[in-house]
Amino acid sequence: MTSERSGGLMGAINRLWRRITRPQPTRQSRQPHQRVTDKDIEAARQVNLIALIESLGHKATRTGSVKAMFSSPLRSEKSPSFAVSYYKGRWTWKDWGSGESGDVIKFVELFYGVGFLDAVTKLNNTVSIPSTHPQQNKSTLYETDKVSWVRNLHKERMILMTPGDRSTIRRYFEEQGVKCYDEMACVRYTQFKEQKKYIAIPMPYPDNLKGLECREIGGTDRKTLGHKTLWVLRRQSSRVLVAESILDAMSSEIVLNDNTLTLCSLNGVGNAEKIGEVLAMLKPGETLFALDNDAPGQAAQKTAMKIAERYCNKVNALDQHIKAGVKDMHKLITRTLPSLVAREQ
Repeated sequence: MTSERSGGLMGAINRLWRRITRPQPTRQSRQPHQRVTDKDIEAARQVNLIALIESLGHKATRTGSVKAMFSSPLRSEKSPSFAVSYYKGRWTWKDWGSGESGDVIKFVELFYGVGFLDAVTKLNNTVSIPSTHPQQNKSTLYETDKVSWVRNLHKERMILMTPGDRSTIRRYFEEQGVKCYDEMACVRYTQFKEQKKYIAIPMPYPDNLKGLECREIGGTDRKTLGHKTLWVLRRQSSRVLVAESILDAMSSEIVLNDNTLTLCSLNGVGNAEKIGEVLAMLKPGETLFALDNDAPGQAAQKTAMKIAERYCNKVNALDQHIKAGVKDMHKLITRTLPSLVAREQ
């Protein structure tokens, strides 16, 4: 009996000794419980996403201080389709190639492969990136009032237009294989700093001008003055054709051999969700889509077609350029249908 008690007592002592001498984790080695507040989350969402992506080595095609287009930082692509904008107090992004979208926190999660809490902490510790959208330069009319600036510019250019300017504009479109229409109210614009001359096309149309889509004469440079928005060539038709660029839309009427269509271009996949504004105004019976034959273009077309279904009974997609294996309608007429171009001219 005594031996059993002694063994039991010694066993207890040995277990206690092993417990005492076992290495214990120090307080410093334990991971503290990570917490973020609603204030932390809101502060993270205010970090300037354009500046953040640029700090990571990606070059933006800016369309203003609060909008930009990148080649996706989250995957490999040739044509920029990663749209960033500041809307209703938050930075958001949409990758038109993959269909993904989100806010600045979601971007950091995907880019760094971290969770939500780590993304918020990382953003709040990124002190070199400014919050909210960049302050506009109040001394620059172009930044403070783009619409007034481009309207005044267009009005001045229209007054100064010469017969030679009109011939240059007409010749530019003819060389692109499409027809030139006076109602587009295009003007010549010279960028003296760059020593370049452009054809400037009013967007969305001359009577409600918000921007000028500029294409270099004798070159390939393109730029937007004012707001980059949709372009519309309105006609007395119940059918609307939507393409990605102005030249694509003008080429489509040649492919269809129908110059009665109302033409519309998105001027970038990032404007796909704006198509509802145009269709609500036009109230068409049918809307045709001919966006680019690439991942961003087809993703944008899918989005735009869903929106179009709210405004018209018939929504269809054209596939002539897809069957021909070219990117867009303009390439279709200039590369694979030279006889069509010659006939139309």
